[in-house]
Order: sequence, then structure tokens, then C-alpha cells
Amino acid sequence: MTEQQERIDLKAPLSGDFQAVVRLIVGGIAERVDFAFEEIDDLQLAVERLLAEAGTTGSVRLSFEVGANGIRTRIGPLSETKVAEALKDGDFVPGQLTLRRILQTVVDSFGVDRADDGGIVVRLEKLKGPA
Repeated sequence: MTEQQERIDLKAPLSGDFQAVVRLIVGGIAERVDFAFEEIDDLQLAVERLLAEAGTTGSVRLSFEVGANGIRTRIGPLSETKVAEALKDGDFVPGQLTLRRILQTVVDSFGVDRADDGGIVVRLEKLKGPA
């Protein structure tokens, strides 16, 4: 995504009460790119599952870079041990829905960066499918 991008930054509590609000915001941002319903749902699911693995205390920053063809999202800082454990690449167990398997299914790419505070920031990229 090299075209002109808009950036949206959000700080939200990790408590479960705010997950519905974050889901609504992610849906609105995805709608701005004119994602299909399935693409919106995929991005919402990726963010929800990542936040669920992060725990329920503290807060998290979400950053969305919105371009004509997709959205890049950065979420963090998150607890390194909890999220790293959930994202680890291990033996595939049929029927087991790990965070890594979900992200591999619903976003086009993801990665992990180290945050300044010792936590991690997870990068997600979701591209718009063909019209």
C-alpha cells in the first residue's frame, strides 16, 4: 500500500466492556475502504481475538492506516509472554483454533514488533479483495 493513507489512532481499555465498541470502530474503518461484509468480519475477528489474548487489565493503542486497497493495523503494547505464546508456531492440531491459525486465515499478513516498554506490538494487514 503505497498510495495516500489516512491514519486513525485509538486508545482503549482491555476490559471486555469495550470490545463491542472496538468492534464497531473497526467495522466503520473497514467500511471506509469499502470492504465486503466478509472482509469487515475478518478484520473485526482478528482484532477481537488478539485483544482477548491480551488480557483484561490496562489499555492498548490501536493504529489504523487506511488506504484505497486495505488497512494496516498496529495493536499494542501487549503482554509479550501471553501474546507470543498464542502466536507461536507449533505443531498443527486439527480442529484447534489458535490465535496464529485464526490470523493466518482472516488477514493477509501479520507480524510482531517490540514496543519501547518491553511489550510487543502486533501488525495486521487486510487487503481489499477484487470487486
